[in-house]
Amino acid sequence: MNKFTRKSCFLLFFLSSAIAISQNLKIADSLICVLSERSLSKKERANTLRSIAVFHPDLNKALLSAKQALEISIEIKDSKLQAEALEEISGLELRLGNNTLSFKASLQVLQIYRSLNMIESQAAAYAQLANNYLNDKNYDLAIDCLKKANQIYATSNKNKNHAMTILNLGEVYRLAGHLDSAVTCFKQTLALNEMLNDNIIQGYSQGNLGMVYVSQNKLAIAEENLNKAINILSPMEDYYSTSIYIAEVGEVNKKEGNLKLAEDKFLQALTMAKQNGLKEQIRDFSAKLSLFYEKKLNYSEALKYQRLYQIYQDSLVNKETIKKIEQLKTGYEIDKRESEISLLNTINKNQKYWVVVLAIIISVLMLFAYLLYRGNRKIKTANINLSNQKQIITKREQEKALLLRELNHRIKNNLQMISSLLNLQSHELTGHPAREAIIAGKNRVEALSLVHRKLYEEDLDRRLRIKDYIEELVLGLFHSYDAKFKPSFKIDDLSVGLDVAVPIALVINEIIINSLKYAYKDIKSPVLKVIIASEKDFLKIEIMDNGIGFKDTVAQKTNSFGIKLIHSLIEQLEGFIEKLDRKNGTHWKIRVKFV
Repeated sequence: MNKFTRKSCFLLFFLSSAIAISQNLKIADSLICVLSERSLSKKERANTLRSIAVFHPDLNKALLSAKQALEISIEIKDSKLQAEALEEISGLELRLGNNTLSFKASLQVLQIYRSLNMIESQAAAYAQLANNYLNDKNYDLAIDCLKKANQIYATSNKNKNHAMTILNLGEVYRLAGHLDSAVTCFKQTLALNEMLNDNIIQGYSQGNLGMVYVSQNKLAIAEENLNKAINILSPMEDYYSTSIYIAEVGEVNKKEGNLKLAEDKFLQALTMAKQNGLKEQIRDFSAKLSLFYEKKLNYSEALKYQRLYQIYQDSLVNKETIKKIEQLKTGYEIDKRESEISLLNTINKNQKYWVVVLAIIISVLMLFAYLLYRGNRKIKTANINLSNQKQIITKREQEKALLLRELNHRIKNNLQMISSLLNLQSHELTGHPAREAIIAGKNRVEALSLVHRKLYEEDLDRRLRIKDYIEELVLGLFHSYDAKFKPSFKIDDLSVGLDVAVPIALVINEIIINSLKYAYKDIKSPVLKVIIASEKDFLKIEIMDNGIGFKDTVAQKTNSFGIKLIHSLIEQLEGFIEKLDRKNGTHWKIRVKFV
């Protein structure tokens, strides 16, 4: 499936009404007035707080109201009200990006509805759990939950919910790569919709069915379904889905060889995304156009859309980072308020107790009460200060980790941009003597970029596992030089610091490129081995090939800068070349300081 435009159109019917009415601040304000001005029972107060959570446009305030409703429902032991409050908490946590907390609330909702034997409510809980699993890309468990929800709705009179559940099931099958099952579900949804006549269900079913047919290379029927979906959803101003389906039609045209029509569709999808502020789609369609123009050898247009892609990619990454930091700040403030409320409740209970005691023996306990209050206050003050300090330290560490991860991401992006520019420039210099130097420079930049990508993907800060890193680096070089054989590896599973990983990568990069370019002329069974092991304070690196070898004079003519770079980097690592055998192939044996 195409990674740029095949987004999930997952319809959670049990959230759709809440999402729509949550925009109505006026209703939320009127409910807050009712809460403050009227004398309500605990059950009425819990219901009002839950309604505020449904309508309030500020997700953090809505979440706080839902949690207060849950506390009251637990206090009055109303299980159904607990489940309803937890449903709101689950939806709000998911929209705030806290999938773990949302998942926990969804499980509690399902357990309560099971204990109350509320069958149809269980179906909605299963659908919410499916969304939690889908958010973590756990497709098998999402499919299992949707099947359970479907079994319930199949025997109920909730025909629309039944159709939407099957539609969602088909979409998860599509994302998981089970295309035949996805086709079956979308066709079943279309059959059910003949009675419902719901445009949204019809549009999404045909559009997603068209996307499956594109993946199966059934191009004519794919284009027919995609165009029907566009004709339904475009008048409804569903520009998100419409732009995706238009881009898919462009994919069909490209596969059919109609490149001009494909280009028009890609540009139409990008224009729609720009007009409606769909940043993710602008990013994805720009990347698609960059690849499209690169294959057409139109490098100026390819670079133009690559730059547009990078702008929106950085914007979305920054937005996600800021969102996470704000979530940390919000969580800190909510926990602080809850601690203050708990402290006030404790003080209130203590005051009632002491009133009763002082009424009995006021003269004796006045002094005791004063001393106890003073001691408790000091302890509580110390505990609060300690707790606040811990929270501040934790918050700073989390922010530091986020910023360091973002830094690695930015460095990786910048290096990839440099690599892309060098790659484009090398195309322009085909046949020119400078082309080899530019390609060599590109390979060195990609070796550096790989370090920061590993640090970013593995959520590390200063160390990385050298085994995975070196194997990926060498295999990437084999792919770049179109080598027809595979290297062999024997690398210890150990980690090294960033200051060691980068020079080692550049040394291995130079040696492997030398072998791939010059060693295997007229060699029928080429071999290349990479061995890395630790010995006390040193890292032993061996690289062997069975090529034609080389002489010092040849090295000076063909790769003098590369050889100088190897020696310079080894000296930088306080190491030395233990052995360089050039008789039967080339055998490098290097030792460097292991940090």
